[in-house]
Amino acid sequence: MVGKTALGRYRLRRPLGQGSNAQVYLADCLDDPPRQVVVKRIHDHVSKHPHFRQLFAAEVESMANFTHPYVVRLLEASIDDPHGPCLVMEYVPGVTLEQVLELTGPLDPVRVCYLAGYLCHALQAAHDSGVIHRDLKPSNLMVLDVATPRESLKVMDFGFAGFAARPYIQLAELTGRGPIHAMGTPSYVSPEMIRGDRVDARSDLYSVGVILYELLTGRLPFDHTDLDRLLTAHLKDAPPPFHKVGAGHIPDAIEAVVQLALAKYPNERQQSARELLDRLGRAVGVDLWEATAPEGYEAGLAVAEKLDPAETPEPTAEPADPFQIAYRFEAVMPERLAAAKLRGFVEDLGGQVLASDPGLIRLRLGVPPGYRDGEGRGNGLLGWLRAWRRPAVPRGQEPIELELHLERPDPSQPQLNVLLRLAPMKDYPPADGSLWSRRCETIYFTLRRYLGQ
Repeated sequence: MVGKTALGRYRLRRPLGQGSNAQVYLADCLDDPPRQVVVKRIHDHVSKHPHFRQLFAAEVESMANFTHPYVVRLLEASIDDPHGPCLVMEYVPGVTLEQVLELTGPLDPVRVCYLAGYLCHALQAAHDSGVIHRDLKPSNLMVLDVATPRESLKVMDFGFAGFAARPYIQLAELTGRGPIHAMGTPSYVSPEMIRGDRVDARSDLYSVGVILYELLTGRLPFDHTDLDRLLTAHLKDAPPPFHKVGAGHIPDAIEAVVQLALAKYPNERQQSARELLDRLGRAVGVDLWEATAPEGYEAGLAVAEKLDPAETPEPTAEPADPFQIAYRFEAVMPERLAAAKLRGFVEDLGGQVLASDPGLIRLRLGVPPGYRDGEGRGNGLLGWLRAWRRPAVPRGQEPIELELHLERPDPSQPQLNVLLRLAPMKDYPPADGSLWSRRCETIYFTLRRYLGQ
């Protein structure tokens, strides 16, 4: 890839690194005046995922709809570039906080508090916009002007963040089969992510607590090499006091802020990034919020230029097909409780879960035993034979496909807005339109009862 030109105007100069999802390059923008940028090319094995276009669109949306002086900015994106899907971001000259820690060991407490100030400003703005990072760690924090009076910090990889407004219920939660995965990096992941609880902005504060603990003591609060033991420690073990890990010189007031951020349950921690920073400021006698505030920044959303995420359009309120019926309603509950109730709805009605993505769950009800997708399709003799072998269903019992579009308008509240779409399966068109409408209405009211409405 070195020497090639991405998106028609970014010549790749050299690799900067790679992760499980992408290769990252330093590139020269060929515009006038020229400038350096970072191009993140998505790996081929990732782009072949069946839901890749939707996931790519979500990443671009997450980065494009939130900008801040202390966050690495998205400049451009394309899913159909000849060299593969790419994201173009500003180039930030500096080193990661992970590299700083490796070179210097534990940092001076006041220096740590100022770095926390830049981080908390970025997080507070993100959380106010409904964006949660979910994977904070020192390698995702770029330090600028290292060890100078101008030292500051920028947060990277908000593209892997998620909009708190789009609830994600994992497939395993709906089917009872398979593991429920904890997102994030194991050493920095919050207990609620491991438990599978609803995740909000306070999950990021736990990760901040882990980072502060590491910067101040030179070690992680839980450093087990066995993954199961490490995750169990996040869930159950108390972090060692600073004096037991050779950091007894750290003021008690600072340690108290860090230990509070590492509480096992979100309601026991600080409730916002600003509260965490204000407590640190009181511990060192400095108004850190004011001291680290970005000059001239006004909170709000800004949209990046020239984006081409190929997003899936939002569903229309009234489908054109007369057999497609939509209902809207509200439910008040956290995601984990909604997952349990939806699982009961599916099991009690003999349904099938087809897919679960952020903000969208797809189901089928009434599929006859032995049915396989595509059996009733095709032309000629083969198509006729497949249709003839297709399992029959009685009139008025045709299978129904459901889409649940979920949105949380206020990430701090448990209210869910639900758009329910019902449609017939292509192989089983309804024989009676009025009966079909009544069946859809019954399913709608049944679902509302399961969700406590």
